[in-house]
Amino acid sequence: MISKTSSKHVSSSSLLTRIQERLTTSKLNMLKLISSFLLGCLLPLSFAPFDYWPLAILSLALFQWLLDTTETSKSAFKLGWSYGFGVFVIGASWVYVSIHDYGYAPIPLALLMTGLFTFLLGLFFAFQSYCYKKWFTSSPLINALSFSVIWVLFEWLRSWFLTGFPWLYLGYGHIESWLSGWAPILGVFGVSLVVALSASAVKLCLVKRTCGRHAYFIAAAILLWPLGFLLSQVSWTTPKAELSVSLMQGNIPQEKKWQNEYRPVSLSTYRQLNRNAPSDLIIWPETAIPYFKHQIGDWLAETEQELKPEQGLITGIPYYDKNSAPNAPVLHNTVIGLGAASGQYHKQKLVPFGEYVPLQDLLRGLIQFFNLPMSNFRPGPTGQAPLKFREFTLWPAICYEIAYPAFIARHIDHQNQQQDFIVTISNDAWFGDSIGPKQHLQIAQMRALENSRVVLRATNTGLTAVIDEKGRITHALPDFIEGGLNAKVQAQQGLTPYSQWLNYPVLAFIALSLLGILLYPRISRDQKA
Repeated sequence: MISKTSSKHVSSSSLLTRIQERLTTSKLNMLKLISSFLLGCLLPLSFAPFDYWPLAILSLALFQWLLDTTETSKSAFKLGWSYGFGVFVIGASWVYVSIHDYGYAPIPLALLMTGLFTFLLGLFFAFQSYCYKKWFTSSPLINALSFSVIWVLFEWLRSWFLTGFPWLYLGYGHIESWLSGWAPILGVFGVSLVVALSASAVKLCLVKRTCGRHAYFIAAAILLWPLGFLLSQVSWTTPKAELSVSLMQGNIPQEKKWQNEYRPVSLSTYRQLNRNAPSDLIIWPETAIPYFKHQIGDWLAETEQELKPEQGLITGIPYYDKNSAPNAPVLHNTVIGLGAASGQYHKQKLVPFGEYVPLQDLLRGLIQFFNLPMSNFRPGPTGQAPLKFREFTLWPAICYEIAYPAFIARHIDHQNQQQDFIVTISNDAWFGDSIGPKQHLQIAQMRALENSRVVLRATNTGLTAVIDEKGRITHALPDFIEGGLNAKVQAQQGLTPYSQWLNYPVLAFIALSLLGILLYPRISRDQKA
């Protein structure tokens, strides 16, 4: 006779299996699509400003389980798109603020454009799910590995395909978890891989009949966590000289920034902030000077004269190439050094529809959003030199550039000259009080951790911050205030494994894993024969 207690245990343990069998035998229906969408909505809650990182593991585990209940790759494609749409509807909702509040698009049009943007990004997850179901599923263990590596492969594809949208990578949500220790070795994609493997292990545990048989995989995934903690205790670089810095936050309203009558106000705001700066190096945000460099040469000279001896200033400023044709002007989003700081850098990674308009002959003039001020920039050339201040070298990353992991890492050792700091300047006022600027700051934290370099981040409205070589925010200004952030920071010497290897180890692991999965059935048949 079976006791009531054991009966309840059998009933609860088999519930998930019964649900899976029912979903497997049913057609793809609205319930599945809604479930997938809601799981996608869950994922962005693992990132800033929410930081509920366990939700990423739960979201992926249940999404993989849902994919495994589908019978066709076509069904997986639909589920993947629904999941991706949920990810970006929540995670990239800040795009709406830029289009509506500052592009002055009516609410219906802003919603339509934001929806189209998230719809297209959802296709990454659709094709990712299609590939997984079509070619890389067989046994539960194979599924666990292939799901994880394909996830990270498509994260990497998102970093460069059609200029890339390097946002909402799994690894960013773990900047403060034990897994952060993997970042200086394998970068954000390596952290993403460990998160995905952990989610696959959870999925194996959810399905009763596969948990015990794959204990080694589950144990290995668990072991990666304490190993990450041990790695986080390693100092990959050694400290050098100290530097005092002042990061200025002008809090200039975005809707007024480019108005002719308001431009002098911007100039006086930053010049006044300078007068209270006690530091060696002062940093202003992206396009802090709302004039082209050639238009304001006298004012720049006066500002240099007001600097103290041996004091330097780094600022963002638009640049007009006077050698370009009048009917085809070449504009750059630029950062320059003044006083004891020197150098000039033109931004290489531009924001589509923000700094340039794809198919601009067709789109410009259709709606006001495509005619935003300073939305006709050209990318700067490769091979540009870093900025200099006294004996220090500083690699500049203007706004969106900080989101490209390998782009930053390959410049830490620029032409055999190691950078002492990463300086990133931005104008996140475009996104108001949305989650976008918080995500942007978290991305900058990951770049500091990957390269073991202090990141100096100056923004117009926030979040202005100093991030140490461990990815920790040591100093910060509240957003939407005018002020200066003063701090003493330590230069670092040496290179992390990631700064040297970039993404190649992770990509090699992905390639070998997928190749092995594809060849496994043939090898098994040959061995049986």
